[in-house]
Amino acid sequence: MRILPRCKFWTPILVACLAVLIVPQSRAQVESAAGIKRFSKDQWTIVTDLPIDSEIESWPGILDQALATWCQKWSIDPAQAKSWPLVVHCIGDRKLFEQAGLLEGVPPFDDGFQQADRVFLIEQPSNYYRRHLLLHEATHWVMYHAFAGGGSPWFMEGMAEVEGTHQWINRKLSLAIIPRDPQGVPHWGRFKRLSDSIAAKGIPSLKQILYYGNDRQDRQDRYSWSWAACVFLRNHPVYSTMLQRASAAPLDYSLKLTQLFENSLADRWDWVERDWKLFVDEFDFGYQPTSNLIALEPLTKDLSDGLPKNLSVDVDSAKGWQIANLFLRTGQQVDISAEGTYVVRMQNQQAWESSPSGISYQYYRHMPMGKLIGGFVSTDTSRPLDVFAIGKQTEYVAQSDGWLLLRINEPVGKRQDNSGKLTVRCTIGSRP
Repeated sequence: MRILPRCKFWTPILVACLAVLIVPQSRAQVESAAGIKRFSKDQWTIVTDLPIDSEIESWPGILDQALATWCQKWSIDPAQAKSWPLVVHCIGDRKLFEQAGLLEGVPPFDDGFQQADRVFLIEQPSNYYRRHLLLHEATHWVMYHAFAGGGSPWFMEGMAEVEGTHQWINRKLSLAIIPRDPQGVPHWGRFKRLSDSIAAKGIPSLKQILYYGNDRQDRQDRYSWSWAACVFLRNHPVYSTMLQRASAAPLDYSLKLTQLFENSLADRWDWVERDWKLFVDEFDFGYQPTSNLIALEPLTKDLSDGLPKNLSVDVDSAKGWQIANLFLRTGQQVDISAEGTYVVRMQNQQAWESSPSGISYQYYRHMPMGKLIGGFVSTDTSRPLDVFAIGKQTEYVAQSDGWLLLRINEPVGKRQDNSGKLTVRCTIGSRP
């Protein structure tokens, strides 16, 4: 939820927030109002009407680890950060908090909200998702202090979603993860929401996301797409540098960050959108940016005319789309053949040796698992990625000008434990 900047209006609230911290540094639990409990440790204060169980008791330790990570990641002075208080309101019964005056001056919110040095969380159906909201709102809080703002709406919410997506195992916190499977993130549901959004409306352009506002309509869809955009841009081999420059402190809550970033890529925005579509096509549980994100921009038309008509390329079975460095004109045919063996793992984790034809024992996207497939990226950005089967041999005729990509057919989260390569040979015929 959006961060509100400091102003005189919040002074009484901030004084009240600071007052609750005047307690012993060890755990102190008191009744602050009927049914509402409070305990503090160091800079953290928890206020809740829920039972203070081991999960809630772990929150100061979680926030300690999160703050240490943020200080290192964003070059924040740890001593200064330790002086910033935070009061976490975990709400089971909203009426109790309203009656206690703890929601006075807080706008309506559905699940989480950050206001200066206070965050508010509505009880959730899983401990994981409640921690996700805690870290999401705490990200707003630390950016409010460290950078004077959170940036444009997509960046503010996308970064909070990035940092909120976490792993908490054996009391060790890992932030900014991409979950490997839904079992580890119960009730999180971001990938399902992206899939449902694509089915209903198609893939939004990256530019649409960058100009998201703060309206409440379709808020969860906007948060999910903002998260995807931040994952894409923060990890991209080309655009991450531009985003880093545009998001340098100080920040505010306007579209300034968006405009700076867009302007830095104005002469190559078509390439940004092509890379974005490739990313979204693969983005799912287990996605690893280092082995899946590619930059198409080096494939310029000027260079493409001088590329060889025959080439051989090795395709790594553990990676996502790989560039064949082959440009086709409309109507041109390419003859593709492949050979080699490589190891893929099926759903039962059993290792299978595959050839370019794949393993018909199991299918993915209506093709055998492990089969060599091609992707054709058109110079016309309105055309979707054309995915086609290759196997050991096929012929492909380009319906527009564009470039050839190659990979094996397997879910993105299952490829990283593959091993082996195959050799693909391509020969371009003359135009019909």
